[in-house]
Amino acid sequence: MRSLSPQAILEKNKLYGNPFILCISLVLPDSEIIRVCQYDKPVCLPDGRCWQPFPIHLGEIKENNRGELSEIPIQISNVAQELIPYIEQYDGLVGRDCWLSWIFHNGSSYEIAISDRFQITSCFYNESTVTFNLGHYNLLDVLIPQRKVIEQCQWEFKSPECGYTGSDTTCGKTFWDCIQKGNEKRFGGFPTVKTSRVYL
Repeated sequence: MRSLSPQAILEKNKLYGNPFILCISLVLPDSEIIRVCQYDKPVCLPDGRCWQPFPIHLGEIKENNRGELSEIPIQISNVAQELIPYIEQYDGLVGRDCWLSWIFHNGSSYEIAISDRFQITSCFYNESTVTFNLGHYNLLDVLIPQRKVIEQCQWEFKSPECGYTGSDTTCGKTFWDCIQKGNEKRFGGFPTVKTSRVYL
């Protein structure tokens, strides 16, 4: 079950409208990321990530008659045609990752409440809008189980799970390396697991 931080729960329960800001991150093949948000001003996190305001419409998430979630349509304004060069160069970004993040202001800065990764399954556009359809993970690419009880860290370096935002560019995936980076609270391995095997 998904859980919110205590601060996010307090914001959610306030009397005014939806406190969460929809932010979209489109990951390009060259590792560049296009970040746009459904807001009237830029949304910047303390780690330097910023989403620029853009007209966005998130379609309704529905279930089919088998209880499966349908694709999620996202419409982004195409009036200025700022996304068209990327769409034409990268085949509509089909197959690329798209992160949907709901961000709120915690009183002093912005904070991510929930962030989910989807895959762009199709794309089409006209003079006014670009529509991306987002699907769920390709089951052939999903690691089962998603976590292994091993000594090494299982997070991708500098991913949201890792949380490291320093200047280092490499990671040894060890608990000691995480301590050296001051990030041991986010270590994704099990340092007490014995690596040697005993055969009887």
